[in-house]
Amino acid sequence: MIKGYKIVEIPSVIDERGSVSFVELGQLVNFAFKRAYWLYNIKTERGFHCHKKLKQFIFCIHGSVDCVLDDAKNRIIIKLDSPNKGLIIDQPLWREMKNFNNSACVVVLASDTYDEEDYIRSYQEFKKWTDCNL
Repeated sequence: MIKGYKIVEIPSVIDERGSVSFVELGQLVNFAFKRAYWLYNIKTERGFHCHKKLKQFIFCIHGSVDCVLDDAKNRIIIKLDSPNKGLIIDQPLWREMKNFNNSACVVVLASDTYDEEDYIRSYQEFKKWTDCNL
């Protein structure tokens, strides 16, 4: 069983005008966001890394994507296919994003600014690091 992630329902208001989903600081996730980015016009698989400290809140506002999470012993695939479904990753896990449909737009809210030192980009290094640090 993999720990360190949570699937959440993003609050939404739906009426005759349409739908609005929202995220507010201090609610739904246990960390503040210091960085936001989004993926679109995606041509290939993404991710293939682990963050040592960074926490992320990932959701697909259009289309769908499969998020693969791996703790060096087990793997799980989580499909994000609705703008009111999110994935919180709050511990070091290897992550891959696959099977984007043609119109996918994925938003990531991150707990800190970009820091290359926080990345582990080799799966073998991730497995060694996990043995020493978790």
